[in-house]
Amino acid sequence: MSMEIGYPVKNSQRSRQKSMPGSSAIRGFWARILAFFTKRNTLFLFVLLPSALGGIYYGLIASGQYVTEVRMVVRTIGVSEKFDTSEVRSGRSLVGGDSLTQDSYIVANYLKSPQLVDKLERDIDLKSYFIRDGIDFFSRLPGGRDARFEALTRYWDSHVDTYVDGPSGIIIFTVRAFSPEDSQRISKAAMDAANEMIEKISERAKNDLVTRAKSDMQASLEAYQATLADMRDYQNRTGILDPNSSARMVMAVIAKLTEEKLKLTIDLNTLKAAKADDTAKGRELRRSIQALDDQIQMRQNSLAGKQSGPDSAGSDDQLSSNMIEFSRLETRRVVAEALYQSSSRNLDTAQSTALKRTTFISIFSASHLPEESEYPDRVSQWLLLTAGMFTLWMTATLIILSIEDHRV
Repeated sequence: MSMEIGYPVKNSQRSRQKSMPGSSAIRGFWARILAFFTKRNTLFLFVLLPSALGGIYYGLIASGQYVTEVRMVVRTIGVSEKFDTSEVRSGRSLVGGDSLTQDSYIVANYLKSPQLVDKLERDIDLKSYFIRDGIDFFSRLPGGRDARFEALTRYWDSHVDTYVDGPSGIIIFTVRAFSPEDSQRISKAAMDAANEMIEKISERAKNDLVTRAKSDMQASLEAYQATLADMRDYQNRTGILDPNSSARMVMAVIAKLTEEKLKLTIDLNTLKAAKADDTAKGRELRRSIQALDDQIQMRQNSLAGKQSGPDSAGSDDQLSSNMIEFSRLETRRVVAEALYQSSSRNLDTAQSTALKRTTFISIFSASHLPEESEYPDRVSQWLLLTAGMFTLWMTATLIILSIEDHRV
């Protein structure tokens, strides 16, 4: 079986090509090209040669990358179960969300964020760790010292990895660098930055907690002071400090007047029994009894809110009306006072809780100095390259042979 892949040319095409100027040279050029691309040559060019170059690169040139791993968890202590101004948390996170797991995701996301890259670049000159002498061309940071921030961010994202175990909230953070010391140094700087970030968020959350409590207390204090001002205006307008006390006084006066009326009525009945009620004494008793009745009726009308007599027309000072308004103002005052006392207690609780509450990163498996490079996996990478190129070559060869069969 021939190893050459030929492309037959029809006679009509050949006759037309003969009539064209320079067609012989072009035909010869393409014929030489087609004659070169045999199965043997293409196998060497697209499979064996790349495999050999890949073996040389992975075996002799590729820079080793050392991995450090840190395992940590985000913890919150000092959570108050009975705090009633904001969140009533039962094991919830201070930073936010319904569980400490969300805090873990916040930290994991930050460890791959551009903000962390920017901070590490300013703190430890992150770029210098990926452009050192001895790092091969294909592994080093593209662009070198002049690399853009976006390129550095993408490079960082490809050299770090984070994993969060959902049920436990454990974070696994790995860093790859080109020396054991660099890998450990970068990992430590990233952990310090993450701890600083979580402390800032925790401090902001505590400040917000106290600020909200202060705002609630200030609002309730203003409402309480407004009810006191309304009460004072009412007392200045009516001249009555306490309508309830005034009502008790009126009832006492009515009882006293009724008692006097009863005595005068007894005396008048005595005169009637002696048939002396038409005397000056009897007439005086009748006038006194009538005067007492008028006084009793006036005070009863005042208690009942009824207006009687020409002097009372248009008056708004009936005791019963005053009592209704006073009760409304007193109820508002009592409620506002209770709310103020509650918000004051909540502020004390918030301030006490903020002093005790803190969120921090607890590292239970610190990074160690790696002794062997884990990347690249030289053998497996070379095998993958060879298998991939061979697969592509086989596919292309089968496609070309299929086309040849259809052209015949």
